[in-house]
Amino acid sequence: MEVASISCADYEINKLKRKMENSLSLIGGVEDFVDSSDTVLLKPNLLSPKPPDSGIITNPNVVKSAIEIFQGRAAEVLVGESSGGVSGEFDSSLTDRGFQESGLEEVCSETEAYLINFDRIECELISVSQGVGEDIPVPKPVLDADIVVSLPKLKTHAFTLFTGAIKNLYGCIPGMKKREYHKLYPNPKRFAEVIVDILQIIKPDLSIMDGVEGLHGNGPGEKGKKFHMGVVMASSDLVALDTVAAGYLGFGDEDIPISKIAGDRDLGVNNSDKIEILGDFDEPDEEFELPSGSFLRILPNWILEPISASLKAKPKINSDNCALCEICLESCPQDAIYSDSGTARINIDDCIKCLCCHELCPKGAVEIEENPVFRFFSDLVS
Repeated sequence: MEVASISCADYEINKLKRKMENSLSLIGGVEDFVDSSDTVLLKPNLLSPKPPDSGIITNPNVVKSAIEIFQGRAAEVLVGESSGGVSGEFDSSLTDRGFQESGLEEVCSETEAYLINFDRIECELISVSQGVGEDIPVPKPVLDADIVVSLPKLKTHAFTLFTGAIKNLYGCIPGMKKREYHKLYPNPKRFAEVIVDILQIIKPDLSIMDGVEGLHGNGPGEKGKKFHMGVVMASSDLVALDTVAAGYLGFGDEDIPISKIAGDRDLGVNNSDKIEILGDFDEPDEEFELPSGSFLRILPNWILEPISASLKAKPKINSDNCALCEICLESCPQDAIYSDSGTARINIDDCIKCLCCHELCPKGAVEIEENPVFRFFSDLVS
């Protein structure tokens, strides 16, 4: 399986578009994927309302370049997303605000691509026999599109360890339903099965990853550390793409539950020995900071399963930074967060440690508090 990996220093639109076209040419060219009569749906990563330079969302110039590349084949292009959180202030959806703050709304207006808020669109319920058995609501435009393209951001993730082409598909699920799955599947490996179910249903044809800038540390939101990687990547195999990208950050083939489960289901290749990397990008020598929970990946399951709940990092609200926007209150799957004395507070007895509040807080006020035993072993193996 082939993964294109092309050096790209910045987001200057003309240069970026050439680099993306180059990456596609190495895996067969855009003509191998799109015909003139096709409808192409692009799925960027728009975690929450963030500016283009945040390192948290797919840069709008990546989306614009992709739109122009596919429109160059005379295809109709749609762009769809459902952001990570919910808020009563914005009709129970942050997605519209995210479209505005990210620059995505402007991009789609300029290019005449059709912008879709998946929170407000008809869905079809679909399940897969190998997965968790849930009827998963998938927006009709995703199912009706001839070509689906994932446009992820290269980031670490405090809960799933890594978020890339596959995890990006979770944003196809409308707002409140995402919250429900976190409640039903608080175990990271079971939650990974939900993500792989979505992959198996949607079966994207292609992914182009924004790795020019990304996050390491406790991503995927404000608490992640922005860094410059300088790469755009492309592949028709989302599992292979994520395996290579996660490898750049320091993860092994078996470390990311989402990729491993997808590989086990034969939805793609998660064995680096079977992946050919094409292009001029050199794997970085830099050692990146992995999420707090990443050391647990080295423990065998017979040790990990009985103690994993007690070792999970807990969210903690720094009241000095809390703006009481109530996004965390609205987005918590357990309703474990409440407001008190001008700040948000967490009832830790009800918390399932899914870290949605940490992921979605626009002020970075939700910090991660590690178990002391966890911290000791983490320091020991680092």
